[in-house]
Amino acid sequence: AIFVNGEKVKKVTSTKFLGVFLDEKLDWSAHLTHLTKKLRSVSGAICRIRKSIPVEYYKTIYTALFESHLSFGISVWGVALKQNDSDKILITQKHAIRVLFGDLDAYLDKLSTCARVREYGKQKLGSKFYTKEHTKPIFNRLKLLTVQNIHKYHSVSELFKIMKFRVPYSLYDKINISVRDTSNLIILPKPTLNFFYESSKMWNSVHKNLLVPEKGLLTSISLIKQKLKAILLQSQSLNDPNIWTPDNFQLKPPKPTYPSNMNVADATSYTEPLIVNVT
Repeated sequence: AIFVNGEKVKKVTSTKFLGVFLDEKLDWSAHLTHLTKKLRSVSGAICRIRKSIPVEYYKTIYTALFESHLSFGISVWGVALKQNDSDKILITQKHAIRVLFGDLDAYLDKLSTCARVREYGKQKLGSKFYTKEHTKPIFNRLKLLTVQNIHKYHSVSELFKIMKFRVPYSLYDKINISVRDTSNLIILPKPTLNFFYESSKMWNSVHKNLLVPEKGLLTSISLIKQKLKAILLQSQSLNDPNIWTPDNFQLKPPKPTYPSNMNVADATSYTEPLIVNVT
């Protein structure tokens, strides 16, 4: 037993600290369970008020009421997310997307008639009736990130801020930047599911596409975020336009396409300019 000021400390399976739930196994299961319930409640509230809000404000409502809860502390607990479309948090996010931006008329049309008045041969409902609207086209059309890509966006952005401003110093001191490389490559720590290892691994995969060569870490934060979101949106739209694939949840820099008149020596150091358009 542990005593503090003569009082026995009660053992609990989970506790809330700074808005994040910590559990005894440190696997973030308690926080994910709490967050899922919270997001479902928010989705219900959005569903009730959407008819009273102009359509042009739907994206603002989503960002303010839903994504604000989704992104809070995500650079820490996001390591527990599954990198596929079966993740519970992503399923809840897709439900909110359908509620706000989905084809409501098509959804209501399926439920508008009973079996007795349907055409002959269509009384029995097949798999098509129970198939939900695809959300991948909606995410990409509105330039919204999935929860897995929001985690990558915040992790890399926060790591860059620590490296740029060197604050808090206790965290900056843990970052081991290679002195043999001028591109701010980070020597990876021991593989673990924590912020430093995951964010450092992400940084090493895309930092050359984010930093302005002449400025290095003096590159503005806003430009880093714009380029990073553009890369994530590009990965998110890969492969099938409707079906989510593993590549959609990976942080992969765009493959450069070399100009036809470029020689081999120049091609090795060529960096294709990234077109930033995330508005």
